[in-house]
Amino acid sequence: MGMRWMLSWSLPLVALGFSAAASTPTEAPKAPPAASTQAAPSQKAQQPVALTYEPKDCDPVKELKCLCVGSVGSAEAALKEIGLDPEVIRTSGAPCIQGDFDRDGNPDYAFPGAGYRMCNGAAPVRVIFTKKGLVREVQALPREMSCFNLYRPNKKPGRDGVPPTKKDSLVDWGEGNATWLYRFDGKRWLATQCDSEDA
Repeated sequence: MGMRWMLSWSLPLVALGFSAAASTPTEAPKAPPAASTQAAPSQKAQQPVALTYEPKDCDPVKELKCLCVGSVGSAEAALKEIGLDPEVIRTSGAPCIQGDFDRDGNPDYAFPGAGYRMCNGAAPVRVIFTKKGLVREVQALPREMSCFNLYRPNKKPGRDGVPPTKKDSLVDWGEGNATWLYRFDGKRWLATQCDSEDA
């Protein structure tokens, strides 16, 4: 009798324990962090390069300080590296030589840095290559220049031993063999020291 009484109580307790365990909630697995939905910042549309000479009839083959006035497009940061202020270029202008150094039919622009003093102070030079009115790339000349002009294509050697060229180039005039010619070969600028016959 006593055993039957104990069994009658133990069965409900076991059932009760099972029911409690089954009803105990388990912690749900954490969901992985949601992927970011923030959109990438849109690229600012490139500003066109729009430069003109001041004075308008300035000849960079003969003149040492033709000024370019206007917008340098997306080349502003590159020109700031050599001390030029894009706002000053836009309003007052800065020394500059326009040519077609890669012979692709688009104008290119060579800007000497802030230290340029027309044969009295050398400065680094940045050349802006354009395509369809926009900046294609900006390159640095391998040497600083102090007294430079545009050098047109010429089948014959020029003064101070400057060799013949097939495309627009840059020349840094000096005394004796201090003259240098800079030609773009399609990838980089090549500097050639010219041996003057009078040296």
